[in-house]
Amino acid sequence: MSPLRKILFCVAFGVVMTLAGLEAMVHALHERVDWPYWAFAVISPAAVTATISIVLVRQIEANGRLAAQLLETQSDLLARASRDELTGVMNRAAFYRDAAAYADEAPACVLLADIDHFKAINDEHGHAAGDEALRLVAFTLRAALRPGDLLGRVGGEEFAILLCGLPFGLGMAIAERARGAIDALEFLSPDGDPIALSISVGVAPYRAGWSLDNALAQADAAMYGAKRSGRNRVHAAA
Repeated sequence: MSPLRKILFCVAFGVVMTLAGLEAMVHALHERVDWPYWAFAVISPAAVTATISIVLVRQIEANGRLAAQLLETQSDLLARASRDELTGVMNRAAFYRDAAAYADEAPACVLLADIDHFKAINDEHGHAAGDEALRLVAFTLRAALRPGDLLGRVGGEEFAILLCGLPFGLGMAIAERARGAIDALEFLSPDGDPIALSISVGVAPYRAGWSLDNALAQADAAMYGAKRSGRNRVHAAA
C-alpha cells in the first residue's frame, strides 16, 4: 500500500469512527444534532488524523528503508567475511565450512592446486606481479568450474576445489583442463616481461560423510607428487 493510501485509510477510519460515535449519542439521548456539528465531526478528526498519519507513515517508511539498508549491509558483511579479499574466491574458513557440509549422494572430488615457482615470481618481478598471478589463477580456475562447485584460496598460493557430484575420472579431466588453461595464459610482469605461470594439482575422491581433512590430505600428497615429478601436471591420490 502506498503512503498516500495509508494516510487516506487512517483519515477515513477516524472520520467514520467519530461519526459512528456521534450517531450513537444522538440515538441514546434522542436529541437532534444540527448540521454544523456533523460537519465539525468530519473536519476535526480528518485534520487531526491526517496530521498524525502523515508523521507516522513517514516514520514507518523511514524505518523500512533503514531496515532494508541494515539487511543489505549485513548481507554484504557476511559475503565479505567468506571471501578472500585479493582473489574474490572463498577464503579458507568458508571453503572448509561449505565443503564439509557436502551432503549429495553422488561422489565428489577434492582438488588442491598450487602455483608453481610462486616465490620466484614475487622475488624476481615484485609482489604486484605475484598478486596479479593469484588473481589470474583464481579467475581461470573459477571459469573452469560449474556454478555449484566450490573454489577457495586456502594458503598463500594454494587453492582448494570441491567438484560436486562428479566421479573421479571426470574430476581428473576437469583438473587437467584447468591446468592446461593456466599453462596457456600469457602473463606479463609490470615491466612487460613474460612470466611462466603454471599449477600443480592433486585430486582425491570425496563423499558425503567422509572426513574432509583426510580427503584434502590425500589431494595434498598427490599435489606434492606432481611437484616432485616436474610441476605443471595433475596427479591422482594413491
